[in-house]
Amino acid sequence: MGQVLYNEVIEYADGTPATASQLAKDVATFLKWTSEPEFDERKRILVKVIGVFTFLTAISYYVKRHKWSVLKSRKMVFAPKGG
Repeated sequence: MGQVLYNEVIEYADGTPATASQLAKDVATFLKWTSEPEFDERKRILVKVIGVFTFLTAISYYVKRHKWSVLKSRKMVFAPKGG
């Protein structure tokens, strides 16, 4: 099979050299992007999940440090009956 990609077949707007390896990289990147159309949606959901977990972690820390401190600092004294 003959070579499909040649050097300087196209011209990039940003001045990137149009080598065969750069063209192959671009084709591979495009094929990966088209094979996973849900990838951008998954990234958006991940950002939301991280935000929610950060909020829940902050609330959990507050409850642990401030609401439970009364119970954790309470002293219990053993007083035997009779004597």
